[in-house]
Amino acid sequence: MNIMLPPERDVSPPDVLASEPRMRRVDVGTVIVGGGPAGLAPLIAASRTGTLERILAAGVVVIDGRDAIGAGQIGSYAINSDSSADTIVNCVYGDAHPALAALRSHPATLAVASYGHGPVPLPLVGAFMAVVGDVLHRILSTAPGCAVHLGSTALNARLGGSGAWHTLVRNDNDGTLTEFRSSLVVLATGGAQPLSRLGSELAAGVALLPLHGHKLMQSGEVLVSGGLTTIEQRLADVPDPKIAIIGSSSSAMACAHLLLNGALAPRFGPGAISVLHRRPLRVFFPTAAEALAEGYDEFGPQDICPLSGFVFRFAGFRLESRELVMAARGIGGRPPEPRLRLVRLGTGSDAAARAIIDDVDLLIAALGYRPRALPILAPAGERIHLLADGPGARQLVDGQCRVLDSDGDPIAGLLGLGLACGFVSPEAVGGEPSFSGNDVGAIIAERIGALVPVASRETTA
Repeated sequence: MNIMLPPERDVSPPDVLASEPRMRRVDVGTVIVGGGPAGLAPLIAASRTGTLERILAAGVVVIDGRDAIGAGQIGSYAINSDSSADTIVNCVYGDAHPALAALRSHPATLAVASYGHGPVPLPLVGAFMAVVGDVLHRILSTAPGCAVHLGSTALNARLGGSGAWHTLVRNDNDGTLTEFRSSLVVLATGGAQPLSRLGSELAAGVALLPLHGHKLMQSGEVLVSGGLTTIEQRLADVPDPKIAIIGSSSSAMACAHLLLNGALAPRFGPGAISVLHRRPLRVFFPTAAEALAEGYDEFGPQDICPLSGFVFRFAGFRLESRELVMAARGIGGRPPEPRLRLVRLGTGSDAAARAIIDDVDLLIAALGYRPRALPILAPAGERIHLLADGPGARQLVDGQCRVLDSDGDPIAGLLGLGLACGFVSPEAVGGEPSFSGNDVGAIIAERIGALVPVASRETTA
């Protein structure tokens, strides 16, 4: 049975309403802010479990500032995926929705699938996700109470007095405003690398800014198309270039791999590229027995996924980064990579690390991403501060994908997923108990599907 959201007194900020005497208002079940791979993940998860129609019956609106949903920024990166090709195209196989299953013979799917168990160039992944996004756009556009709003910016999400959410959206082409009232808001807004953090976050006991600003880049600048060219130009007159990458993430190793296989590679001598890392560089293995057979024993029971038996299922490096780490460490008899050296920070080697930082010609900060959440407002319009707003690498969500306020308490009806969200829930999705980060769409899909179907209703103020 379709029901309406309960009536609610309008307490929108007066300055917004005064400047826009006519504002469209729409009731819907769920608003997803962000139409990239993370934003579509709940819909893809529902497709594979046969619950997509149920989710759409609750009413779903996707908001995105680009001219299409699906690819997000993934196609702009000039590196390979850290997921295998067969994992990426899995969303159109199995029990996928018929419209997605029809993509199995699409050229974009075949291009990705041709890489089999190996990594895929991210521009190809972006092209595939664009095709998936186009299909999901058509599905949403024809489902009652659902829609995709492109070229649009979510300005804020305000919690109403009755518990419903009011998401204010501006059409970037004509400036018109729409307020979506929903039971759930899902933030799939991605992450950013704020430069300000480099003035306070320490590496080897020192801040990278302002002292080293003249030779500093962030990993996001390096890994995108044209990033390697920028580095080549900056180091064009340096006869024996030395580079330090600071970070323990997949981005750090992706930067190292890109440099060691790019146009500058012949100019790098022994130890030319240093990776300065705080956390141990974990390596994925399908089983504990295979890890031990390769001479890798740096794990315990808490590092093994109880569902799959994988060692460091989520925290371990895979594919190209895995091979690079194993070569640099001589694991499994792999030939060494003399141009790369790994330096663990916080183990008495910080003085040596500072010397490396001082000596190199280029510093790459691969310190991860911070969530890019839109302003969240209380009923009267005041800002609700989030845990992720604070200093350090604080998470956006808990193990149920619920966005956390500054006290670490979940905010009802506000969910998040994707890059930098900090989701941790081995109980829900498997993985090693020791793991401290991943993202997932299935939990969000379940929350959306639990909504009582809501009829979309439109009014004009």
